[in-house]
Amino acid sequence: MKKFVTAALLTSATSAFAAGQFSPLISYERVYSEPSTVTSETSGMLNAAIEYTFPRSLSVYGGVQFLQADGTETSAQVGARFYTPSPLFYINGQMPVWPYIGLGANLLSHAAYYPEIGIRFGISPNIRLDAFMKTYNSNDLDYDKHATLGIGLSF
Repeated sequence: MKKFVTAALLTSATSAFAAGQFSPLISYERVYSEPSTVTSETSGMLNAAIEYTFPRSLSVYGGVQFLQADGTETSAQVGARFYTPSPLFYINGQMPVWPYIGLGANLLSHAAYYPEIGIRFGISPNIRLDAFMKTYNSNDLDYDKHATLGIGLSF
């Protein structure tokens, strides 16, 4: 019986994104690199989104982003992530880990586009932890060529 329960828990945790479900996705990004030509100081970004996951290796999300710059700005955010179909490896034989790449956009007065790369840890069947990096590209010099490191939680 114990082997059956362990196998059932691992099977339910092998979805990087709880396929076919909507989930809250909260994340924080810290700017670690920006060009010297920047006229305002952007230090971090707080994101609140809803993520929908498809049964195979894809999730889409949309929500709001709060930027900490000279003041606080808000923007709409949309994006998509492509995961490996199965976990790349397991930590301690129980916590699955999936790498992913993604693309997204923040809709400010000038749009800022970004590629992202990250890893998702399956903490439990319902809780996932993301660690990621993004590089923003925009016509607005306050956001162009900003690189961020972030951490996110989906539940």
